[in-house]
Amino acid sequence: MGESDEQYEGAIHELSLGGANLIYLTLKLLEFKYQKQKESFANFLVIEEPEAHIHTHIQKTLFDRLNYDDTQVIYSTHSTHISEVSNVENINILGRQGGRCDVFQPSAGLDSGQIGNIQRYLDAVRSNLLFAKSVVLVEGDAEEILIPILVKRVLGLSLDELGISLINIRSTGFENVAVLFHDDRIRKRCAIITDLDRAFIDTDDDILDSEEDAAAKKKALGSQVAGLRREAALKLLCDGNPWLTAHFADNTFEVDFVAAGNAGTVVSVLSDIYKDAGTIAVSKEELESGDIERFGTRVLTMARYAGKGWFAIILGRMITPETVIPDYILDAIFQAHLPVTTQTWANVLEYRVGVLAQSDIHAPEAITAMREQIRRYSRGEIYFAGVRSGDAHCIPCRRHQRHTRELLRCSSWTRRISTTLRWRQSSSRAASFSLRVLEAAKPEPSPSRSHAFCRS
Repeated sequence: MGESDEQYEGAIHELSLGGANLIYLTLKLLEFKYQKQKESFANFLVIEEPEAHIHTHIQKTLFDRLNYDDTQVIYSTHSTHISEVSNVENINILGRQGGRCDVFQPSAGLDSGQIGNIQRYLDAVRSNLLFAKSVVLVEGDAEEILIPILVKRVLGLSLDELGISLINIRSTGFENVAVLFHDDRIRKRCAIITDLDRAFIDTDDDILDSEEDAAAKKKALGSQVAGLRREAALKLLCDGNPWLTAHFADNTFEVDFVAAGNAGTVVSVLSDIYKDAGTIAVSKEELESGDIERFGTRVLTMARYAGKGWFAIILGRMITPETVIPDYILDAIFQAHLPVTTQTWANVLEYRVGVLAQSDIHAPEAITAMREQIRRYSRGEIYFAGVRSGDAHCIPCRRHQRHTRELLRCSSWTRRISTTLRWRQSSSRAASFSLRVLEAAKPEPSPSRSHAFCRS
């Protein structure tokens, strides 16, 4: 099906829904213009969800020019294309939390420079954060591509199901956008994911260093210093702000992905990156060495060779339920999603037991027993305990101690879940995260919904 010539005038029944809606909207605007000429007291134009069935270019063009003198124009929308061409100072966001409606003004309390930065930044993709229930900000293509895949294939839930919008800043200038999330502005959770870029190679000067080695050391030290400054700045930004948290990869996303226990995943794509058998063999040995200087250098070399974005796409094909999500990413996801509902955990556990059922490791009756425990937990009959130090590695908690009754009696069940989930009890940071998340894992009111009401 092709588009008609400019001279073609079709019958009314040939109109698409978008065309019909556009004609209706045009007639209403003409009616308003006619009535406005006869009114002298006050003029209001209110439009409900005008984007229905209208092409994105028309949405932006029409509402960029929708201005009437001496008229208050108000329209409600879910369209990121309309919000893109709306003045951020004229936007109000409505969010429903339980039985309460909250109104947020994104530009409240910001100076003209900050408002200008945000206005230029909020294109049709990024303005999605205005409509999100919660937001995760990342710095690059690798995180943007792989984090949604990791969450879906490991936890069985998409970021959309969790109500999280993942926004790629494409830089480390998080402050320009993160200021939106504040008690005075948008009262929704925002988690920042970024790299500390700590040097994992020997950076001490050596007179025997080649020119190339000296340059690499200098670059590594420079990145490390920049990472420390970024960490300090983001911690200061988040301090005292209940809506904002920052989460750091010790090195970079790619290096921390391997360090989390995913060397095998990267090894599986070697033949997509290199064609020489010798290079593949050496790379495999380096990635599996356990030496961060060797596997870190190799995985970054692969990413640079293929291009970070393309490398992430290749790697995404090999993500499985057994892949390990690095702790700092898990932390960010569930900080953004707090409070985590009982049903969310039940869905994750049900998915993970389904993975175990497909593996044929356990008898069908054992799988049935696990699922019954999950159903009981979902109904509120038992608490989610299942974690005892060294006894189980349950998603996403590793050392939860608060609710210890009933499930702990079923130690064989928790051991099976432990085997299935393949979660590592690896760091105090991860443990404290798990405790925070599970303490928040209580039933909650219906999740908030957002409209953007735009004034012009």
